[in-house]
Amino acid sequence: MYVIGLRASIKVLVKIKELWVTVSLLFVVLSVVKGQYTAKVEQESIIDKSLTVRLHRGIVLPFHDRMVYLINDFSNGIEVNYGRRSFSDTSWERDFNYPELGIGFFYATLGNNEVYGSGMALFPYLNQFIYQSSRFSAEYKLSLGLGYVTKIYDQDTNPYNENISTHFNAYIGLGFMLNYRVLDHLSIEVHSALTHFSNGAARKPNWGINLLSTSIGAKYYFNTNTNPVIDKIQAPKSREHELLIVASAGRCQSSSYNSSKYLNLGINISYLRHLNSKKAIGIGFDQIYSESIPYSWISFWGDDSYTSFGTSDYLVSSVFVSYNVYLGKASAYVNMGAYVFSKVEPPQPVYPRIGVRYKLIDRLVASLGIKASFFASEFLEFGLGYSFDLKNKKHE
Repeated sequence: MYVIGLRASIKVLVKIKELWVTVSLLFVVLSVVKGQYTAKVEQESIIDKSLTVRLHRGIVLPFHDRMVYLINDFSNGIEVNYGRRSFSDTSWERDFNYPELGIGFFYATLGNNEVYGSGMALFPYLNQFIYQSSRFSAEYKLSLGLGYVTKIYDQDTNPYNENISTHFNAYIGLGFMLNYRVLDHLSIEVHSALTHFSNGAARKPNWGINLLSTSIGAKYYFNTNTNPVIDKIQAPKSREHELLIVASAGRCQSSSYNSSKYLNLGINISYLRHLNSKKAIGIGFDQIYSESIPYSWISFWGDDSYTSFGTSDYLVSSVFVSYNVYLGKASAYVNMGAYVFSKVEPPQPVYPRIGVRYKLIDRLVASLGIKASFFASEFLEFGLGYSFDLKNKKHE
């Protein structure tokens, strides 16, 4: 009965996590739809700077039954953010209703000090405003940075930690907050967040660690300007068409039982149709050469009969649809692909691929992304690409 109760608890926690993510994505979608209309500021260009401190309390979400036995405490943490909002009719921030950009630090315990220790991160972030008046705002927060976890997997000294096997990890944060300005220099807020630490399968085991938390916070403003009065205008549309070709590479471990590091290479070809200055949709083709995929995929199916693979087993071809969001020189993309060729049966017929890109010079871009198989990262990849302008006719 106790085991049944534990499994039921896991299902409930997973459903809570799925609901939270769904609500967060809904806010993102609503803000994107709302973002068809950009902001026009009545004042001259303003730079609003602030310092925010939050106290977090939450839970570590268990991925498997064993974690339920290991998690013996709540997660307690603190977060400090330094942010700025730039109000200018000529800035790219205008297309996103003048978000808050900044840098933050996060520290939290991870539910079991002996097994998981604590985690910390340094990250840039973006606060997007869903609604705002002169003193009240509803916002969602996206952050991506470098994380550090104090306790990691070790076969001899810490075999129970199947979640993290490297000290340095990627840090991803999603949040939703309500903020009210009680004084000219001070506001209070309530905040809910989902925080993720993972090394992107660079080394296994790597279930990752997810924290679901709520927090209360206070924000200090370095000036007394309240939120500017904003009128809505329609964002300028675009007829730009772009061909983007990116070559990527990475290394990863296929499973916790196989310590070998495997090479992963890829060519990604995207045809993008820019809808306006902030987003684009497209289709594309992925050609992947992955020495790790065959081992991880047959392991998923519980088949260990293969001891070696040839070059053709490492080749995977797919087609995808793409959604891209542009923030100045930076952009974020989400691709949803479907396999069209693979000698080894994949865990699912479709897969997500997410990442960020940054324009280095002219049309040369750098990229950082993750190839996944739904809720499980397969490998982390770094890439360089070139953008070809096929058609560039804009109209207001």
